[in-house]
Amino acid sequence: MSSLFKKSLVATSLSLLAVQAHSAGFQVSETSVSGLGRAFAGEAAIADNAAVGARNAAALTRFNTTAFSGGLTIIDPDVHADVDNVGAANAATLQQAGLSTNEKDLAPTEYVPNFHLIQPIDDRLAVGFSAFSNFGLSTEYSKDFAAGPAAGDTSLVTMNFNPNIAYKLNEQWSIGAGISAIYADAELNRFAGSAAGTLPSTSSPTDRIAHLKGDGWDFGWNLGTLWEVDENNRFGLTYRSQTDVTLEGDYQGLSSSNQKVDGELELSLPEVIEFSGFHQLNQQIAMHYSAMYVGWDTFKELKATSAQCNDGTSGQCLRKEEGWDNSWRYALGATYTMDDHWAFRAGYAYDESPVSAEKRTLSIPDSDRHWWSLGATYTANENLSIDAGFAFLDGDQVGGTEELVSGNAATATDFSAGGDAYIYGLQLNYLF
Repeated sequence: MSSLFKKSLVATSLSLLAVQAHSAGFQVSETSVSGLGRAFAGEAAIADNAAVGARNAAALTRFNTTAFSGGLTIIDPDVHADVDNVGAANAATLQQAGLSTNEKDLAPTEYVPNFHLIQPIDDRLAVGFSAFSNFGLSTEYSKDFAAGPAAGDTSLVTMNFNPNIAYKLNEQWSIGAGISAIYADAELNRFAGSAAGTLPSTSSPTDRIAHLKGDGWDFGWNLGTLWEVDENNRFGLTYRSQTDVTLEGDYQGLSSSNQKVDGELELSLPEVIEFSGFHQLNQQIAMHYSAMYVGWDTFKELKATSAQCNDGTSGQCLRKEEGWDNSWRYALGATYTMDDHWAFRAGYAYDESPVSAEKRTLSIPDSDRHWWSLGATYTANENLSIDAGFAFLDGDQVGGTEELVSGNAATATDFSAGGDAYIYGLQLNYLF
């Protein structure tokens, strides 16, 4: 395989939400719909339903009866990418050659479910189970896109199955811990684009030059603590470990002489630390906030390997340097309880991108994001409540230059990208 694919092909196998307008990098925050309505501010401390199990295991001790929460979030991105030039060929020249240089709606609508259950054992001990997604992506460029080797289509789905246990040390302090079994499934396809005819076995821009499909499991762990200062004020601090999922499956590309071979790729999912606060100011108004640290600096490279591949290095199908930075997410929200049946919430969050401007690529044109959220809860009776949430994500317009190398020739591709997303959610909560 030429260096062209070493530079760009693997990038999108992990770009995930980078092109979509979810959380920065390829993180998914949608662990609950009630949290969506407040931009996930205060998630490790509020504990207003069983979904807190996905953010702070220690908060399980706040429940004195069996609690269930289950919901679905719909993410509708509006994302675009434009290629200004590929080498000496500008957009007009590329279009005259029958290539696409403007992509709209390149991120399809996605559905993110969540499931949570908490069971108190006694007045100090509680156990719980949550199933949710922390990371994921789906992008679909046209097959005739000019920068096909850096675009194509990419999908990644992860699911976290997370049993937890919590213990109340005294009236103010609780601790919790859990184990995560994480499943990941990924697929990517790349096409020749403007490189058609210059690469082996290609004549059309829509010729597929690489295909990767695989899945795998790994295990991680999480810790949490909850400090209940009094009945109106509490703080939560949580840690979720880094995990490295090895995806095993099929690879087909130029480095394998276009033969389908067994291969694997290691997917690094970063550690996450979250601090949250909750303050009930009076009977109707509460304020809450969060600061989240994501350890993206572990995302140093992407490398796919197979005994039957050789891209210049024996046993290597493709490799790309990444070098992401650690990032922060800050959120502030408020809840207004109108009466026994209705509560309303709102929130704002600022999501830092882990990708610096000089490392930004067409496959990962990540940018900072602003969240604006609204939500409501209808409590039907003392057991049943329903959450609805909405968020608008405003992603910055960004540009960049990506140098693709084929043989001894270097080709610079100038691009711009950006977009927004609309997120909707509905969740049912029940106390048994």
